Amino acid sequence: MEQVIKKTMYHHQVYEIVKRQILSGALQSGQRIHENSVAQSLGVSRSPVREAMRMLEQDQLLVSTTGGLIVNPLDPATILEIYECRMLLESYAAAQGVDTLSDADIGRLEEYVRFSVESHERQDFSSVIDANTKFHETLNGCCHNQSLRRMLERNYDLSLLARTREFACYQRDDSYLKEHMAVVDALKLRDAQLVEARMREHIRNDRLFYTERYENAEADDSAFLSPLKKIDF
Repeated sequence: MEQVIKKTMYHHQVYEIVKRQILSGALQSGQRIHENSVAQSLGVSRSPVREAMRMLEQDQLLVSTTGGLIVNPLDPATILEIYECRMLLESYAAAQGVDTLSDADIGRLEEYVRFSVESHERQDFSSVIDANTKFHETLNGCCHNQSLRRMLERNYDLSLLARTREFACYQRDDSYLKEHMAVVDALKLRDAQLVEARMREHIRNDRLFYTERYENAEADDSAFLSPLKKIDF
């Protein structure tokens, strides 16, 4: 377990530590969070833990239930809403990359895709998630509108949680990586409309993949609701 340091406000540190554990899968979907346990493991009082839990609940990474706070279990309807927000926000942000990304930046995006393909061939899905996260975070960082940026960041954290769930539950081919490369190719052309269209198509296909797999698994609830294995980004 990580420890807090005295130079930074404790509740911010607790927030970041627990957030990393949620997004990595160390704290699993639906798992209850005990304030006392968190406080004891980090060596702090319950006050900063309580404030950190409030912040995580605002981010929707934690949800309140009659039994206490749990890691957002992300029901299917919520996941589909997350994808719909991604189609709007991430495609807009990616289009702005035409003006903000240098040739070297686009080269790094291309490397992320190539590394993802190699990792997928080895079935090293932890590395795939890591490279894909860097790919999308780079493009999301192109958004200049600060209000949209805050919405984008909050939704993206939920999408990371959904992505961990997706990789853990469903086997997937590498067709989405070809879509990533198509976005890179559009960036090389400096065609903002094409970038936006290809990113929107990519996320729409992600949503379709999830919908189809969930509908196929619905008859066997245990396949979808079983605890997720830990995947570190």
